[in-house]
Amino acid sequence: MPRSGLMLRAHLAALLLGGSPIASASAAAAIQPVGAPAGFEELSRARQIVVDIYFGGQKLGETMATIRPGALQFRDPASVAALIPNALDPAQLAAVLSGALSTNSALVCSPANSSLCGTLAPDSAGIIFDEQRFRVDVFVSPKLLRAITKANPYLALPSAAPSLTSSLGLAISGSSASDPLYNFQNRTILAVRNVRIRADTSFASGLGFIADDLVAEVDRPDLRYSAGLLWAPGLDLTGQRRIVGFGIGSQFDTRSDRESLRGTPLLVFLSQPARIEILIDGRLVGSGLYTAGNNILDTSSLPDGAYSLVLRIRESSGAVHEERRFFIKNAQIAPVGKPLYFAYAGMLANTRRNRPISLSKSLYYQLGTARRLSRALAVDVSAIGTQKKTLAEAGAWLITPVARLRVAGLVSTAGDRAALLQLGSAGLANLSFSFDLRRVWSNDGEPLIPAADYVDNFTSGPPVKAQLGSGSYSQATASLGYQLGPALLSLIASYRKDKATRSDYSIGPSLQWLLVNRAGFQLSLDADAQRTRSTTSTFFGIRFLHTGGGFSTFNTSGYRSVHSNGNAGGSISRMVTSLTSQYFHEDENRTQLSLDGGLERTTELTSVHANGSLYSRFGSVRADLLHDFGGALQYGLSVQTGAAVDPSDLAIGGRELQESAVVAALDGIAPDARFEVLVDEQPRGQLGAGGRLPIFLQPYHHYSVRLRPVGGASVWYDSVTRDLTLYPGTVRHLSWRVEHVASLFGQAVRPDGAPVKGASVQSRRGVGETDGQGYFQIDAGSRDSLLFTDANGATCHVQVGDLAARGSYASLGKVLCQ
Repeated sequence: MPRSGLMLRAHLAALLLGGSPIASASAAAAIQPVGAPAGFEELSRARQIVVDIYFGGQKLGETMATIRPGALQFRDPASVAALIPNALDPAQLAAVLSGALSTNSALVCSPANSSLCGTLAPDSAGIIFDEQRFRVDVFVSPKLLRAITKANPYLALPSAAPSLTSSLGLAISGSSASDPLYNFQNRTILAVRNVRIRADTSFASGLGFIADDLVAEVDRPDLRYSAGLLWAPGLDLTGQRRIVGFGIGSQFDTRSDRESLRGTPLLVFLSQPARIEILIDGRLVGSGLYTAGNNILDTSSLPDGAYSLVLRIRESSGAVHEERRFFIKNAQIAPVGKPLYFAYAGMLANTRRNRPISLSKSLYYQLGTARRLSRALAVDVSAIGTQKKTLAEAGAWLITPVARLRVAGLVSTAGDRAALLQLGSAGLANLSFSFDLRRVWSNDGEPLIPAADYVDNFTSGPPVKAQLGSGSYSQATASLGYQLGPALLSLIASYRKDKATRSDYSIGPSLQWLLVNRAGFQLSLDADAQRTRSTTSTFFGIRFLHTGGGFSTFNTSGYRSVHSNGNAGGSISRMVTSLTSQYFHEDENRTQLSLDGGLERTTELTSVHANGSLYSRFGSVRADLLHDFGGALQYGLSVQTGAAVDPSDLAIGGRELQESAVVAALDGIAPDARFEVLVDEQPRGQLGAGGRLPIFLQPYHHYSVRLRPVGGASVWYDSVTRDLTLYPGTVRHLSWRVEHVASLFGQAVRPDGAPVKGASVQSRRGVGETDGQGYFQIDAGSRDSLLFTDANGATCHVQVGDLAARGSYASLGKVLCQ
């Protein structure tokens, strides 16, 4: 006990025993307890009372307890343990709360100890008892509490009505010296709740009508079933393959916490409610309120990568402290505690002219699993094959505060082998690096798995050469960058060697040095050099950027020298430049117009170009022109739009080509009213009365949609936020009714001509009162009914007709109340 406490107890003991009120600490230590003095026995006797149980600052219930000086014992510890949320083992917690518990009354908050009170960190569980308020705060060790999770971690299913989204695109290109080429692309998804049919098709010159995929999908908790023409995911060293067959695989798209699952769980124990702020390099990137217990923080807004972050914890008591954590977020790695499984089987599909679906005679199958062994280590094992051979690949991820490492190896029953090594920087402030090394030994000189043909559409991309190859090959790519103040130094290198061909390589450094950086103006020094198997190139020059008033100008000018290597070598050196001016405009409807044009002079040619693009609620259009002096005029035109269909509506348009949509509609009799449609508080366009606005959105998300009035029109509308969940192919039709509202003036009279005086007036939009002559003012809309109630409780009604949809005031004149 502190010395001051001993002296106080000695002072009180001396007074109670009739001695001197002055005693030394040594004298106090020598006093022996003799029990409560006469008349004070009740204070030391055990008493039964009802106490309030608190946890994390929240009252949970009441219970009976026995108290005596310095101790408290619950009559029913099991009932107290049952009140504690997220208790790992209520029976174990009840055992800990049994028996006499120290009251820790010195930790009860008061003006004298407001900075060091109200908290307790027991090894298992403990209490702070405030006898004056009959309040017991229970504190539980983190090891006895489970992590706080959502009651339902899955997104709600969308409405059951069938719906369809479709993205349409047309691209035309050519030159004055050749015939034009065209490609019409379409992506359509027909969906009912969690079931859908997806089709990606194109009609292109030289190919005709081709289907890239045509697949039925069903989402179940953590699993997705697929059947039809689909893409199997493939491996690091083989790439994805298109098959006609079926597949089943783990998926976390339907989980509401899927973004957080991709990252290292950030578990924080709180003894009381607190706001936790997440900071990266001193920047606030996330914030949220959390209750007492083991909290898993929401990391959905954090970027991918591996880096350190700071958790700033602001407790409800006012105390603030910080914790530093290392965080990992990578979509390619299985989440912690959530192993991945997948299996696919079918026949490999090719692309043949004028054949929508073309099957090969090659069987294809793939199965595998991936799991996270720890926060830093993950492994995966897969097997793929055809009727001729089976390939097995095993890989691992290691993520540290400095670097991210990926290794993988592959063998086949036909004697093929392959290896992969990837290394990338993580958590380094100024230094960044990446390295990718692949080596494939093909036993027969062919690709490890027959290569798929590529079709240009909305969803697929060209195959990676390193994954397809022509058989045996070696490939390496590397990059290194260092930020030194305003200067960025970098080095990029690549190497490729296929069997029976000469190796190709490229290596070269570059420098970007920002000399001036002011509002609307940047000036930098640029230099680079590159050496390949056939050429050596160097450049030195300046780059500037100027922006202001919707106009931007970019320019890079300097001196470039190119020298051809080998026996037929030659060189050319001259001043080169690239100049582009751009105009950009966006209106209140988010319609974006961009125009640019410029001149480019390289070591080989001089050309001019002009481009224009328009993004509106109806879709997008882009046109390009390029002319080389002495060459042909080249042109390109692309148009994209979308369609959203549900049983009640068809809407055409859309800026973004996403797989789900909301169609906002505005009904009513207020043509002068305009509203912004806000999706998660972000404006997505404007609506007028009778208008419709299709808004394409990413699937597997929960959205909040509401209206916000634009301008000063006097209107009534439903301002309640609409909440909805979208899956691929889901279309939700949201309609709002808007009515013109005005302040009405009039005189109410009874059938006998007497004024309705001193009566209350009520409409759907407001309330008012009549004066001694029956005059009143009230806010109302067209066809509203006005209810008049006089002092005696008698009522009568006035029916309002159609109001003019302009102005904020209207005169009713003399109206009959009956």
